[in-house]
Amino acid sequence: MKHTYKKIMRWTGALLSAATMTTVAWAADYPDKPIRMIIPFAAGGPTDTLGRSLADEMAKRLGQKVIVENKPGAGGNVGSGLFAKMPADGYSVMLDTNGPLVANPLFMKDITFDPDKDFDPVSFVAYLPNMIAVHPSVPVHSVKELIKLLKDNPNKYSFASGGLGTSTHFAGELFKTMAGVQMTHIPYKGDGASMPDVVGGQVPIVFGSIFAAKRYTDSGMLRGIAVTSKDRVPSVPDMPTVAESDLPGYDLTAWYGLVVPAGTPKPIIKKLSDTVQAITASASFKERVESMSGITKGNSPEEFAKFIKSEHPKWKKLIEESGIKNNN
Repeated sequence: MKHTYKKIMRWTGALLSAATMTTVAWAADYPDKPIRMIIPFAAGGPTDTLGRSLADEMAKRLGQKVIVENKPGAGGNVGSGLFAKMPADGYSVMLDTNGPLVANPLFMKDITFDPDKDFDPVSFVAYLPNMIAVHPSVPVHSVKELIKLLKDNPNKYSFASGGLGTSTHFAGELFKTMAGVQMTHIPYKGDGASMPDVVGGQVPIVFGSIFAAKRYTDSGMLRGIAVTSKDRVPSVPDMPTVAESDLPGYDLTAWYGLVVPAGTPKPIIKKLSDTVQAITASASFKERVESMSGITKGNSPEEFAKFIKSEHPKWKKLIEESGIKNNN
């Protein structure tokens, strides 16, 4: 009996060793065909632009095409749900945001994925701050004036965002909560989709990425009021933060990271993470992201997983205090 048990253990050990060697060898040859990058937001917005820049750099370093596919809808949930069902073979990656990865599952009921169970973190990629802007017809030039206008006209004004559950949506909700004002939320399928309606005057106020809004504020088609990040942003140095304007403590910034379907072999995840970290540290990619008013940051899968976990209390508190509902 003991002899049989030892034999079984040797066979098991041999099989595990062979499987490990096969996985390592597979990772060494990886990738040997094109990779799909899912962007769960519409083309033309900050996630799409950042993702395509990252895909270009990944293709150069990995020696294979990285094909971007936009799957927008429901604040990133449609694309994230589709991605959760893709093969965990390293040939599907997704650039996602703090909406689907943290916030949305905390307040939305019809989520078809569990970010903690369905995705494996690869690396952080970048922060992209947002701004508050208004149509020129709105008679305000500062956060203080905007708060007064909204208090004098409760529920008369609406604000556009890049979609339900996005950082721009939460930026608006945090503003409402901290300022004690009322506005109607108008969600769009990405910041690129929201701007034309605000420029056209259909929606008077927008919480959007600086990347998407800056071309319109620079041209005078929109009036920039403040940035939503903790610190001022170099690309718009004269624009104050919301916190320094009239709401101390206000801070809400979008972040972006790369994930793969859960179960993707760890050697492949490491190879992808090492590639992303090298890209985010490169001068050319930093310059490209800075042109989007962003800040690059790469890290290990373990560090990214720890960061995602640390974000849960912050977003849970915001959701509870703001009273955000799925039908907002």
